[in-house]
This record gives sequence, C-alpha cells and structure tokens, in this order.
Amino acid sequence: ERGAGGNSEHYLVATQDKELMQELRQKSGIPLLYLSGCTLYLESPSYQSRNEAEEQQRNQDLLTDFEKETIKQLKAERSEERKVSRKRKRPKGPNPLSCKKKKSEGEGKKKK
Repeated sequence: ERGAGGNSEHYLVATQDKELMQELRQKSGIPLLYLSGCTLYLESPSYQSRNEAEEQQRNQDLLTDFEKETIKQLKAERSEERKVSRKRKRPKGPNPLSCKKKKSEGEGKKKK
C-alpha cells in the first residue's frame, strides 16, 4: 500500500465537485479526471504524489555492496578488452573518382 493516502486498488476519480477534488489532491496516488465543456482532462500528479514517486525511485536505485563490487569487476574487464581491440587508423589516399587522369603524350597529339 502507498503511504497514508494510498490507492492500492489503482482507482481513478472522475468528479465535477470542487470540494472533493481539493480533498483528493491532498492525498497521494489518486489521479483525477474532470470535464470542461466537451473535453475530458486528466489532472497532472499532485505535489505529494510526485514526491512519493521520487522517493520510491531513489530507494530502488540504491545498490547493495555485492552489486557494487560486481559492477566494478565488470567495468575492469570491459576496459581491458577495449585496450586490446583498438585498431589504429591510418591516413588514406585520395578518392580515385575525384582525381583527373593524367594525359599521355600520344593522346594529346592525336586530338590536334
């Protein structure tokens, strides 16, 4: 269950009652729907909902000591592999299609 104002059943609330909407905004994890004219709006998460989601994300991001050591070992292995497999780039010659061909002496005399 999520905190004090949890929504473990994952319900959405659709209402036009302003007082009820204000009350539900104070609780975390309850999405609000409302109509304005012919348009249906889904309200952005409340401040408390965003804070709670960020806190849960931070708690999930924490790594155990074993996971940290495993990551260090994998990074060390990967860096060793990269050092061996690098290939030096060498300068290349000009593109043969962009260069003019050299004229031979025999061809120049025949055209005149």
